[in-house]
Amino acid sequence: MTDELEDFWQHTVTVATLQGNGANGAVKADPVPVLGFLDGSRKLVRSATGEQVVSESTFYCPPANAALFLPDSLVTCPDGSVSTVIKANLNDSGGLGLPDHLAVALT
Repeated sequence: MTDELEDFWQHTVTVATLQGNGANGAVKADPVPVLGFLDGSRKLVRSATGEQVVSESTFYCPPANAALFLPDSLVTCPDGSVSTVIKANLNDSGGLGLPDHLAVALT
């Protein structure tokens, strides 16, 4: 299967997925690079817990990366800034045949 959006994937971020909490706080996986598109538009979003929060940017990438972007995971952007995942939406077109993608709201 081809990725119909691959021409748009021009930014690489690294994501350290939240794995849980330990005795010393949050436990994160080793950072892994993910290719996608980083949109710096600010917008109001609802977090996974239903709170309204401001998202400073949205990262779009292939849906196969969904398991990496759990809420509170850390994302390092190309400019070196570090953001936290607010929520990730899997946009699956089902039988429509449109390009599927993941949209990750970041602090």
